[in-house]
Amino acid sequence: MSSRYMVLKNGKIIAQESSMDDVEGVISRDFRVKKQDEYEVKDFESDASVCLVELLDQLRADATPQKEIKFPERKRQKPIARNTPIARSPIKNKPGDFTTSARKPIKRTGITRKPIDWEKTERKAIVFPQAKPYEPPKRKAYKKPKVRRNDVVDDHYSAWLGEQPCIITGMVAERGIGPYNMHCHHVRGRIPRNDYNQVPLIGFMHTWHGDSYHVMGRHSFLEKWRDKIGDADCIIEYFESHAKAFKAEYDLIHGHDQKKCEDISDQ
Repeated sequence: MSSRYMVLKNGKIIAQESSMDDVEGVISRDFRVKKQDEYEVKDFESDASVCLVELLDQLRADATPQKEIKFPERKRQKPIARNTPIARSPIKNKPGDFTTSARKPIKRTGITRKPIDWEKTERKAIVFPQAKPYEPPKRKAYKKPKVRRNDVVDDHYSAWLGEQPCIITGMVAERGIGPYNMHCHHVRGRIPRNDYNQVPLIGFMHTWHGDSYHVMGRHSFLEKWRDKIGDADCIIEYFESHAKAFKAEYDLIHGHDQKKCEDISDQ
């Protein structure tokens, strides 16, 4: 049998068949939905192309999966108990009289309350407790820290330093632990302790206020009091320069050997 139809896919010949059924079989086997190929069939006798729109639409419809619509199952209602008034069947008591309950209704008496005579009742005045005056929190008594092996302790120098003016505000006060007393602030902390590396600070600049050094921290304290500190880049270096100046002044007044004190402070 001579072939009558020629099947083209994207301009290339893929088969030559004698009947239209064979052509449809070739196209259906080669058809893929995602590739979107173009098919063309030429008839040698009429020298014309055969229309494949219906065939391709049918193949696309068969290839696309159809989602099944699932409806939720209807919930089964529980059977009504027999002793409920809905399930009771009407009972004929008298001709023409139907009731929905097999038992007699329960007689319920209303709750009667005696009226209150407000004129005889005593009305007590509401007394609110008086507000107590504010008392500041009590702090524990100051205890001297224990002296460690590498600590440098000089009580005479600390007592003299407590009489010096505050390096931030310039105030002079009695040495103590309150907000308006003079504190001796150790620049590098107390571990290890070095009394020659400390500066005088008033209490509300040291620990007692929201703008104090130990509350705000190094950088915030430096930016807050920039107008009084000056152009210093680091607050630690600023404190240490003042500590060295106070130590030199103390040595000049009391006549200590400066070299011996520097050896002790370097430890």
